[in-house]
Amino acid sequence: MISNFSYSENTNYSVKRFLIVYFLFFSILNNHSQNKLKSIETKSEKYIKVNHANRLLFDKESGIEAQRLIGSVECEHEGSKMYCDSAYLYNNKKLEAFGHILITKGDSVFVYGDSLKYDANTKLANLKGRVRCIEKDMTLTTGILVYDLSTSIASYYNGGTIVNKDNTLISKNGHYYSASKELSFHYDVVLTNSNVKMKSDTLRYNTLSKIAYFFGPTIITSKENYIYCENGWYDTKKEVARFSKHAMINTKSQKLFGDSLFYNRKTGYGRAMRHVKIIDTSNTSVIMGDFAEHYELTKKSIVTGHAVYSKKIEKDTLFLSADTLFYNKTDSLHANVKAYQHVKIFKSDLQGICDSLNYSMHDSMLMLYNSPVLWASHSQITAKQINVIISEFGLKSFQLNTNALVIQQSDSLDEEKFNQVSGKNMEGFFERDTIRKINIKGNAEIIYYVKQKNSYTGVNKTLCQSITMWFDGNGLSKMTFKNKPESIIYPLKEIVDVDMRLKNFIWLEHKRPKNKIEILNK
Repeated sequence: MISNFSYSENTNYSVKRFLIVYFLFFSILNNHSQNKLKSIETKSEKYIKVNHANRLLFDKESGIEAQRLIGSVECEHEGSKMYCDSAYLYNNKKLEAFGHILITKGDSVFVYGDSLKYDANTKLANLKGRVRCIEKDMTLTTGILVYDLSTSIASYYNGGTIVNKDNTLISKNGHYYSASKELSFHYDVVLTNSNVKMKSDTLRYNTLSKIAYFFGPTIITSKENYIYCENGWYDTKKEVARFSKHAMINTKSQKLFGDSLFYNRKTGYGRAMRHVKIIDTSNTSVIMGDFAEHYELTKKSIVTGHAVYSKKIEKDTLFLSADTLFYNKTDSLHANVKAYQHVKIFKSDLQGICDSLNYSMHDSMLMLYNSPVLWASHSQITAKQINVIISEFGLKSFQLNTNALVIQQSDSLDEEKFNQVSGKNMEGFFERDTIRKINIKGNAEIIYYVKQKNSYTGVNKTLCQSITMWFDGNGLSKMTFKNKPESIIYPLKEIVDVDMRLKNFIWLEHKRPKNKIEILNK
């Protein structure tokens, strides 16, 4: 009994070993078969499959066997189908096709041509002739096209045209990326639609968003303006754009510059930032600043941040600086500048400060408000409001409204002696940039240092309803009074200069702009 039991146990053990070895062997064999099948399948993917041809012939060229496919040829490789009239197929890896070429990839991409060379290893299709690549509303036309079936990238290097709805793009070199729906162009790029014509060296365009991105010198022309930049983008659908790097918008009468420009063609709104410059070519004026908004339709501009306006007047230039400048131009003759806060004026024959200003170019009038001060030659002028007319030949006249006061230093060597004229209102007239006549209207008052030969003898103090004064190269030459003037002459030795001051007297020479650099570097 014991020996039989032992035999049975050994037998079961042998059977178990056999079954384990059997299953291991077939498992290894099965895995090897599957790997071999995968290898065959992977290898087969490298081959071009022939789906249809009316006739099949075999040719030998240079020792390489080729299949000759004739009539209604249809081939396939990794999901892409190729149709033609006839073709040579070399080792099922390379295809040369002729006549009515069509390549389809999915149901959205269609590529046409007259001849085709296709390599299954590189998946590159080279088409020649009347080549067209069509995807939805995008059509690419060229003479030679390289189409990568693995990446769906179409490239041309001998000139091509792309039409995407309302936009037509022409360039020497181009690439179409089907996955991202983007086009990239190089050399002699031209984009046109019903509104603009764009020329660039390098440009990218998205067929979905209809946005063009440019990298390099770019010119955009339209009926309204001419635009130049070297970097930026343009939304051809919404007609909005941003330009940078030497950016400029040029209209019929104005030029707008800035490090960065935003522009909405539909509304005519432009915005410029950093190193802003607006040039009005019709009246030789320039506005500079850090930030500007320009309204093309109404011809209005707003400039802030180191804002400076300059205008050429004969052989001189008028400079205005302020925190904010408003520029409005209705036509070639009618334009005006409004300046607000910390206003400064500089011209070789006129300087001034105030808190707000209006400059009308039609009548050449400067209107200064809120504590205005003007300096002309040796004279200081103050009032509640000051109007100055500047002709093309220089200063012409001024009007002082309310609390008018003109102060002139009597002796450049004596800083305490001042000739003064005050009144309710006043008007003055210039000749060769020097005050030659003053009319004082209402509450006229004068303090005048009398000079005989080379020395002062006294001080004349006169009160009257109105006074007219004339000046020559040596100072006051004549005066006329109306309505019973009251006049007193004080001997010089009996007066103290600081006591000879009219109401509202204040000498502000230290605030006088000294040169144009002070204005430009505000």
